Formats: sequence, C-alpha cells, structure tokens
Amino acid sequence: MATNDREQMVKPDFMSEEDWEGLKGATASLERIRGDAKADVARYLANPEGWSTGKGSPSGLPTLLLTMVGRKSGKEHTTPLVFLQDGDNMVVVASLAGYDAAPAWYLNVMATPECWVQCDHKRMPAIARDASPEERATLWPRLVAMFPTWGYFQSQTDRPFGIVILTPTASA
Repeated sequence: MATNDREQMVKPDFMSEEDWEGLKGATASLERIRGDAKADVARYLANPEGWSTGKGSPSGLPTLLLTMVGRKSGKEHTTPLVFLQDGDNMVVVASLAGYDAAPAWYLNVMATPECWVQCDHKRMPAIARDASPEERATLWPRLVAMFPTWGYFQSQTDRPFGIVILTPTASA
C-alpha cells in the first residue's frame, strides 16, 4: 500500500474502534513508526524487565531488541520487534505496518546476518535468516494467531513480509 493510500484502510472485524483509531495513528507515517520505535528502545533499555513476555511492552506482546549493522552506514542500529518464541529461536516479521517498502532492519540483517538480540536483561549474539517456504507455511498461522494485525497488514500490500528466524549463537 502506498503511503498516500493509508486513508483507504478499512477497520478489520477483529479490532475495536478504539484499537483501530490507535493503530491508524501509530502507523500514519513512516516518521511516526520510526519515532515510536526509538522511544520504545529507550523505554526497553531503561526498564528491560518483562518485555520478552509482553508484560513490559506497550503492545502487551513479547518484544525483543534487535541490534544489527547498517548495510549503508556500517553503524549499529537497534529496533524493538514483537516476536514468537520457537524453541531456542525467535521469529520476527518484517511488516512495517503494511507499507510497500521493507523495513530497514530487515534489509540490514539480510545483508549482514550477524546480529544481537536482547530479551529483557539478556543480550546474545544471533544469526538472522529468512524462513524457508516450509517454515513460512508453519510459522505464518502461528504468527497471525499471536498478532492478527500482521495478517491485516499483509492484506494491505503486495510485498510478501519477511519472516526472519533469529538463532542465538552463544550466551552473552
């Protein structure tokens, strides 16, 4: 969905009017999304307890911090992401609220898969990779069951969302 088509979005049946208005505000622009992400990183680092279970995060969903090296800048960047725990792995979705462009974090970890994941106080090195078609088929229903808004966002764009599997490589 192009940025100027955001006004054409229709409220999904599973969402209350209040939640819908909040979602529209939070995803109204890429600048708003990026600003909120920076604020969430600061909140997470100031009080990391409970984010991995959703109890500390504003969304109420399990959230981690992903730190990766920028493919253009070579500098570290950190972003908060809702995740699904899958055994030792953590699974994240490159949705960017259904915008047509892939999120920068996704492009960065595809260029340099070595990254760091922080769950609450624990920070660990990890390797990022795209889910295989078979893994996507298994993971996508679980991801949408956990956060139905991903399914809604996917319906708003022709861009298939990246499903990224983060595999810890050692304890930090």
